[in-house]
Amino acid sequence: MRTTPSVASRPLTAPPPFELAISLTGEDRVAAAMHLYRDLIATRRRNVLIITGIALLLIVLGQLSTSWGGSGRGDYALMGRNFLDALLGPTGILLTIFALAGVMAYAFFGLSTRRRLRRWYRNEGLIAATPCSYRLHEAGLDSSEPHHPSHIPACRLRQLAEGPEHFFIEIEGVDDLVALPRRDLSAEQQAHLRDWARFCIGQAKPSDTDAAEQSAKEPADEAPLDLRFRLTPEDRTAMALRQQERFWPRSRLLRRTAFGLVFALLLVPAVMLLLWSIDPDRVPFEFALPLFAEMAVKTFWPITAGLCGLVLVGHVATPLLMRLNAKSLGKTLHRRASDDEVRVLISPESIRSRQRGIESRYDWAAFTGIERRGEHIFVVLRRGDPLLLPARVLNSDQMQLFDRLAATHIGRAGGTA
Repeated sequence: MRTTPSVASRPLTAPPPFELAISLTGEDRVAAAMHLYRDLIATRRRNVLIITGIALLLIVLGQLSTSWGGSGRGDYALMGRNFLDALLGPTGILLTIFALAGVMAYAFFGLSTRRRLRRWYRNEGLIAATPCSYRLHEAGLDSSEPHHPSHIPACRLRQLAEGPEHFFIEIEGVDDLVALPRRDLSAEQQAHLRDWARFCIGQAKPSDTDAAEQSAKEPADEAPLDLRFRLTPEDRTAMALRQQERFWPRSRLLRRTAFGLVFALLLVPAVMLLLWSIDPDRVPFEFALPLFAEMAVKTFWPITAGLCGLVLVGHVATPLLMRLNAKSLGKTLHRRASDDEVRVLISPESIRSRQRGIESRYDWAAFTGIERRGEHIFVVLRRGDPLLLPARVLNSDQMQLFDRLAATHIGRAGGTA
């Protein structure tokens, strides 16, 4: 991954403005997410090795404790032999299985992450190609998607990163970026893009005080609703939890639990059938079947019951784990983002969002509905993440006006989740 330096070899004069027409596909969105959250993905990948190491250590310590207790608590040589015998037996097999599983999970973590992202974008209807246009000029970057134009000032641009198949224009202080696939860019356009990045990226950035004063001096637009707020860790947690619950809906959790219970119930009979199939002539099937049934009911039922218990515990614990993961992710995302005031103006024509120079306008046709989740309102977009409005920033009159506008222009005021 190469990045364009923000200061070195900056051109003396601004390159002329130029425009790009891009067809953004689901694979481009996956590549953008992989680049944007590459640090978080790397941390989760390292955690796989840490968890695997802890599991292996616990297994070894458990076997050492068993060997110590069986050796009379004084014969270290006997304890060592018992431990080595265990490593050559079931304990060694268990250690090997855990080690191989951890190494495979670590090696294929990137592929599994891409697969989950593809599934997410497919579920959200973001796989189809979306026509996008960009205008890159001295003052920053203007982009336009269907029913959604936006502007990013040069002072909010952080760097231009180059990947094997994409250019990534990173934005300072927000979890977002602009992905430009190389397939849609000629060699001349790529060179022009690099010249533009060397000139624009690294311009003097306004101080936080100047930005706050500028926001306070902004004239009040003629919009029925003018909302100003700052996102909190709880707001970002609500956004992360919504994504996780949409990725793992109750129907999918129930299917996973049902498949897990079927697997747990059939595992012991399947192993017995496999062992019998190795030498079926030794014991005829009509004699082996009642014997296997008796063994499954009297001898191996604890294994089946334990597996079923683990599946049920996983089903009950999954919503709790999702909430804990969303809370941790919300805090992490809040630390990564800048604490800028968000201004949202809602009118009969559109919804506009402003955040320290970054401006976006959403036509009502860009939205598909309203979701209410606790103290948060999600205005759902046809393409992209929803627009988040904390309910705390709307009083009762503003809430009624928002509901009327949403019901008029989207078709319904939305339900409560």
